[in-house]
Amino acid sequence: MDIVIWDIDARRIEVIDRNLRLAMKQLGMRGRVTSMSEPPLLGRMGLLDRVPVLEIDGCYWSLKNNSIMSQEQCLTLLSRLRQSG
Repeated sequence: MDIVIWDIDARRIEVIDRNLRLAMKQLGMRGRVTSMSEPPLLGRMGLLDRVPVLEIDGCYWSLKNNSIMSQEQCLTLLSRLRQSG
């Protein structure tokens, strides 16, 4: 599983990255987490007003704008994706 965190806030990226990795570990999932934080690219992708956004295997997921995705929210999302995949 490849996950990209699209965001412009370095601190928020760091926390979401940690929450994703903890959720993946809890679920016994393997994958790679990276980030993309270049405002021009976020703008071209139409994501700048929606950050943070997770891109997981080519699909985009977001919650409330400018909020940190908790470990529990990451766990719920990854569990659902694992069940559907």
